[in-house]
Amino acid sequence: RGVSALTLDWATLRSLAGMTDDIGILSIYASLDPQRRTEPQSRPAWEVRVRQELSRVRDEARRQRPRDEWRALEERLETLQMALDDLLDPASPGQGQALFAAVRSGETRRFSLQVPLVDRVVLRLRPYLRPLLTAWSTAGPAGAVSVCAEEVRAVDLRFGLAENVAVFPYLGSVEQSELKGPATSLPGMAQHSAKHRDLYERRELDKLLRFLRSLGPRLIDLAKQREWGFLVVTGQADLAFPMAEALPTRNGLSVLTLEHPVNHLSPAQVAEVAAPTLAQARQRHHRALAEQARDAAFAGGNGAYGLSETLAALQQGQVAHLLLDADGQWYGRATADGVLAPDGEVPPGVDPSRLRPEPDLGERMIEYAFRDSADITLLTGEAAAPLSDAGGVGALLRW
Repeated sequence: RGVSALTLDWATLRSLAGMTDDIGILSIYASLDPQRRTEPQSRPAWEVRVRQELSRVRDEARRQRPRDEWRALEERLETLQMALDDLLDPASPGQGQALFAAVRSGETRRFSLQVPLVDRVVLRLRPYLRPLLTAWSTAGPAGAVSVCAEEVRAVDLRFGLAENVAVFPYLGSVEQSELKGPATSLPGMAQHSAKHRDLYERRELDKLLRFLRSLGPRLIDLAKQREWGFLVVTGQADLAFPMAEALPTRNGLSVLTLEHPVNHLSPAQVAEVAAPTLAQARQRHHRALAEQARDAAFAGGNGAYGLSETLAALQQGQVAHLLLDADGQWYGRATADGVLAPDGEVPPGVDPSRLRPEPDLGERMIEYAFRDSADITLLTGEAAAPLSDAGGVGALLRW
């Protein structure tokens, strides 16, 4: 039968990182091309690639594993046929699909995102998480606030989806909004009426600004609840900027103010307006983290720079924030009890002949970071440049 998709949040990712199985976990990723969903073809390209990957994994298991293990994998794949058909179906909701299936225990988890992932199948003792973490780093939870004179609307933006999550209406004044009465031809009376109207409008604007300021703590609470790292405040300049200034400082939230003259935007329109500013802000923030790790390491402070330093810090539980180039590949070796070392290095007191190859140190580093509740960011584009001489690996340390 098909498997319902889970919500992807940080707690779910941490739980997924702890999933294990004595034979292994199949991590199956597919990226459905929305432009090709309606093309008249027997099998879409992503299905062909994923099924080829499944055949490769099956053949490797048959060649390299004991008979009982590869037979268990064959049986597990039989039970997954309906879930796989559903995952690869062009009509499936979502663009990036991920399925994690434990071979022996039968545990299965699925995620569906509106952003692309990859087409790949991996069989290892733990889930292969890098594609999901890259999506989290580049398109993870963020918020947008649309401000106008009638209301403040909060929109959740994550993984290509936009959803209204709160609306704060401004009820305004119970007083009449304009002065009414018999017209007069007396200049003095007209001038007095204009001054009265100006005073009224200033008083109403003050009330509106007080209302916006009162929302600051509530928006911060919403941001924490929904794991927003960034908040785009958009609307008329005379309202958007006071709204942004009303947000309490030192809350771990990056606030971006963006003028936009149109009121009552739909969630999709808010997402479209906010997307370029949000993407640039993520890149700036991620590059700043990489620079901070590099500079701290060079100064002998709380930073690690390069694979050797970062592995050592991870294995000592020092890492507060792991930084990896999303396109990086790292290889090394491990002792029987799991101590990791880069290729060419031997841990103290270890016989080099007893080291076994570790083909994906990236995933092992991610596992250590989750174990110690560290933050993890996968760096893309120019954000990874400060770590280019370090092989794309660095960290901010707890001590």
